[in-house]
Amino acid sequence: MALGGEDHEDVFSDGEENELSRRLKVQINEKDLLCVNGCGFYGTPQWGNRCSKCWREHQLAEKRSQDYAKNRTLLGFDNFQERRKAATESRTLTIKKIFRSPSMLASTSSKTRQLSPDSKAAREVLTDFLVMSLPTAILQEITRQVKYAVMKISELRVTPDELSELVQSFYQYLIDKLSQNPFFNQDKCKVKVEDVISEVEKYICVCCYNSLFCASSDEEVADLSLQDRIRSLNWVTAGFLETKLDFSRQTVRNLLDDAIAEMIDINSHRRSDEKLDCLVRCSHKIFEALKESGAPTSADEFLPVLIYVLLKGNPPLIQSNVKFISRFALPSRIMSGESGYFFTNLSCALQFVQDMNYASLKMERSEFEAYTSGDLVPPLNMINCGCNQVIQSYLLCLISEKCYVDREKQ
Repeated sequence: MALGGEDHEDVFSDGEENELSRRLKVQINEKDLLCVNGCGFYGTPQWGNRCSKCWREHQLAEKRSQDYAKNRTLLGFDNFQERRKAATESRTLTIKKIFRSPSMLASTSSKTRQLSPDSKAAREVLTDFLVMSLPTAILQEITRQVKYAVMKISELRVTPDELSELVQSFYQYLIDKLSQNPFFNQDKCKVKVEDVISEVEKYICVCCYNSLFCASSDEEVADLSLQDRIRSLNWVTAGFLETKLDFSRQTVRNLLDDAIAEMIDINSHRRSDEKLDCLVRCSHKIFEALKESGAPTSADEFLPVLIYVLLKGNPPLIQSNVKFISRFALPSRIMSGESGYFFTNLSCALQFVQDMNYASLKMERSEFEAYTSGDLVPPLNMINCGCNQVIQSYLLCLISEKCYVDREKQ
């Protein structure tokens, strides 16, 4: 990748060729992005390479196994019946208990929640959609169910994974309930059950965001720790990560800046679909940058650049955003399609950064730690000069000056 012709090769260190040969090459097979259960949907490393549906089924099976083991232990007690009753009553409330018909709970007292401007706007959007699309009876039923679900989500004190299971169960409960309604089976019906659930999901994500996002203090600490780690690994973007990007081109650098901006913008949205839209736009910018660089726009070239964008941008609370989408987005958004594909790649990129060490970068531990601590500065080479606009401008000035001198000599 030339920046200004052979006359300026002496600017770089003699060991550049050796450094280029040990640059980290990231490769992933398309098949590795799919669920290990062979269902055909995308999986993520955080779910043991399962899709969201298979992951929840796996969790359910694990819970059943744990409950079975616990019950076997309880069988050894003399007062088994009393203990079984106590254990049953103390278990996490089931979806039927938590989201049972609001009409049965008129006497339930609860403080009226003051809606934020975002929540009020989301309520208006949902209300307008329901009024324009559905008969009054169905509209009122959905409104009651959603209102009660939002109230319970704000009141519950359960783990993030349990909260995810409850919200996903509510989506499925509503899907099943609406699917049985004759209205949606009419040929003249222009709205689908999936459309209604999509609007409900958007409303819940916005209205319950403070309860759903970064729901655990431990997760917030882990995210801040990851942000520190990414900051300490920023030096990897200075030529240690193999990509096919042509950093000498201003257009490529601008597209990468746009991709980084979209990645950072993920955290500014509450709805899962809007977060995914940011990721999709970010990914499109990456493919445009590859195209401008004359590189293949393939999965093999995409993932390394996504890792580069992640390291360079260090987006705030990115791990919490990925978990939020995993837990509370409709499965259809992340199991298939364009957003599902890019989300799986982002999950892989995050896992890769978390696992990155001296061995994966093919260097000595002491060298890796020196770069990470800032004691050692990455050597000057063609790659990081191409990334640095100041150096790039300086080199262009040198080239222009040389051309001017050559013309004067003629």
